[in-house]
Amino acid sequence: MGIGLNSVYGTGMSLISFKTAFSTMLGSMEKLSSGLRINRASDDPAGLVISEKLRSQIGSLNQEIENLSASINRYETASSTVSSLRSYLTEIREHAVAASNDGYLSDEARDALAVAAESLVETYNDTVANAEYNGSPMFDGSERALAEVAAIALEKVDFSSPEAAAETISTIDQAIRDIDSVQIELATTQKNDLKSRLSSLEVTRENLNAAESQIRDTDYALEVSNFIGSMIRTQASLAMLTYSAISGASVLKLFKI
Repeated sequence: MGIGLNSVYGTGMSLISFKTAFSTMLGSMEKLSSGLRINRASDDPAGLVISEKLRSQIGSLNQEIENLSASINRYETASSTVSSLRSYLTEIREHAVAASNDGYLSDEARDALAVAAESLVETYNDTVANAEYNGSPMFDGSERALAEVAAIALEKVDFSSPEAAAETISTIDQAIRDIDSVQIELATTQKNDLKSRLSSLEVTRENLNAAESQIRDTDYALEVSNFIGSMIRTQASLAMLTYSAISGASVLKLFKI
């Protein structure tokens, strides 16, 4: 009977080894298939808490990065609009320079230059008044605006005489200086404040993502090794179970009459 007890005991131990090895193998399979080392709280309670905190920080960073990107887009839109305004002023000045030369211009040519300049001034003023981003004015000098750009008084664009055209050149030159200052201010804010901050946040997010991944993601080399080892132990335990069952049956046959 001692042999029978040993057989039963051996069978029980083999069954425990089989369940343990099989459970480990299933756990490794889950980690390999999901790509996550932590699939539930029981896998690593402390690691899960740390991972969730990191994910919360990453989520906040993502929103801040999105907000900054929207601000950068706003400044880029404003900068593009200012470039257009600058080109209008340059063209108006060219007309004024032409009108300031009294050596060859006819009255009809001077009138044509005046009409073209007035049209450009109206376009300039309309652009300044209507420039907005997502419903917010950009150049009206308000709290939400990016800058203040003054409209050009139409009466100050006078091509009626060379002297008047020369005065117009002075007016346009001042407007050009003002618009250049606005462009410099926009570009400086965009580069030194917004883009610098965005770059810093992206580096921080990358580091946090790496830290969170190290905690939560599967180490495939390690897990494949664990999976193969547990699979071998499972097969060995199953073989022992089979052997124990055969041995037990053989012992019982010896006592059978």
